[in-house]
Amino acid sequence: MEIKKFNLNTDLKKLENYLRNQYLENKNMTSWLPERLHDLIYRMDVQYIDAGDPSSKDYIFLWEDNDEIVGCILPDGDAIYISIKNGYEELYKSVVKYAEDNCKPLFKKKEDGSIDFLVIANDSLKYRKEYLEENGYSRQKETDFDNCVYPQDINVTVDLPEGYKLVYGDEYTDEENKWSACNLGFQPHLEDPNYRNDMHPYNTRKQSSMYKDSFECMVIDENSTERNDVCSYCFVYVDKESKTAFVEPVSTREKYRHKGIGTAMMHGVMIKCKELGIEKCYVNSYDWRRKFYNASGFTTEDTLGYYHKKILC
Repeated sequence: MEIKKFNLNTDLKKLENYLRNQYLENKNMTSWLPERLHDLIYRMDVQYIDAGDPSSKDYIFLWEDNDEIVGCILPDGDAIYISIKNGYEELYKSVVKYAEDNCKPLFKKKEDGSIDFLVIANDSLKYRKEYLEENGYSRQKETDFDNCVYPQDINVTVDLPEGYKLVYGDEYTDEENKWSACNLGFQPHLEDPNYRNDMHPYNTRKQSSMYKDSFECMVIDENSTERNDVCSYCFVYVDKESKTAFVEPVSTREKYRHKGIGTAMMHGVMIKCKELGIEKCYVNSYDWRRKFYNASGFTTEDTLGYYHKKILC
């Protein structure tokens, strides 16, 4: 068994194929989709680095058996996710320990010199919950959810109030407005019509090999007199090989909420996915957002626990 530090230039395709094969074998999100990996590397990680935080991809580690990936650490900011190939479940214990020893720089140190080490684990994989709780981790009350929809099996329509329009990426050309929309969701300071932000992550995302098959979906306010007329926005990563899609991020500006706009946009996503031959589309959520996705037609496939442990550095 060999442990390797991930190298973007030499290991991306191999890790992508591993995650794809995990999905094709399990037909669920107990491992990241390859789309999720691309979002980390080409969007979120760029934001972390620009903010002066450590690069998540520098803390991806691979476990290989006879040159085949059988497990990996997949960090996202200050959280650790672990993927283990079926049949190698016993590896989980040593991978968690390796993460505790080698991923500490991802977590902010407190005044007493400790860090709040966070591991995310699917509830459907019960052995992980049992191991974490036996080894000093405590689960927080809030959970995360994997939600999915089968585009080929549904019939939805885009119903919007008068004056609003659903558009896909190339139909709307103001990329700065689109990036403001997807920059960690709509924040209050983004409501300022004079706001300008750094488009580095938005432009870097175009380097992803999945970008050409993926798409943006949004709703615009045709009557808006503001510079930013995007009401609701999402990006949909598409993996043609597995016929899956992953929606990240999703956001609706606060003043446009509770009008059915977000639901209409998600229906637009389903319609486009159906046209593209996508068989299963995923979106992650937490707290009240799950109700929104379920009401839009998604079903909750799995829950994920957030497990914390105080570790002294």
